[in-house]
Amino acid sequence: MEEPDISKMSPEEVEELQRKNCVFCHIASGKVPAKKVYEDNECVAVLDINPANEGHMLLMPKEHYTVMLQVPEEILGHIFVIAKGLSQAGLKALQGKGTTIFAANGIAAGQRAPHFMLHIIPRKEGDNIGLYIPSRALAEKEAQQIAAALSAALEGKAIPAAAAESRSIAGEKGEKAAEAKPAKEEKPTAPPADKGKKEAAKEKENTDLDAITSLLTGKGK
Repeated sequence: MEEPDISKMSPEEVEELQRKNCVFCHIASGKVPAKKVYEDNECVAVLDINPANEGHMLLMPKEHYTVMLQVPEEILGHIFVIAKGLSQAGLKALQGKGTTIFAANGIAAGQRAPHFMLHIIPRKEGDNIGLYIPSRALAEKEAQQIAAALSAALEGKAIPAAAAESRSIAGEKGEKAAEAKPAKEEKPTAPPADKGKKEAAKEKENTDLDAITSLLTGKGK
């Protein structure tokens, strides 16, 4: 079969070709079998077939995105929330002492799969996983130049501005709350009407965590 000429294809056609040839898209859709640990409408987590450690999970969006920059912020935020739950499940199921969570974002960063994902690796003392980040001395002038370059690159970006605004609003609310605090302690009010909903959501979260734990330990039904 003749290979398609990518140079003559539109960006949309190239993206569709990548999606069709991406094994991780096939895993997410169920076309390729995998040991799924977690799945929802936006993402899926599977056990790595060549794990760095017991319980090594790959968490990825179901839609095809090659690198982090392409992932919509709402999906990226959701993925990191799920990563938190998977990390907790790994610690509980495998008696881990820590978790290494990272993304190889780009070829220079060691990315080999053309689909953005997070690696979630339960860790134990002395497991000898070679994830080592070297350190070196940095001259003050060089540090200032790097900081200035990064700050310049962030100018006008919505995320830093929103974060700063959020901190400012939170600070104002805290000050107003302190000013409005009554001198005498008030009697406790009746529990909010939605307390039952919150408790139900918490119970569901614990149930989901137990289900993930069962899958990791191989004790699921």
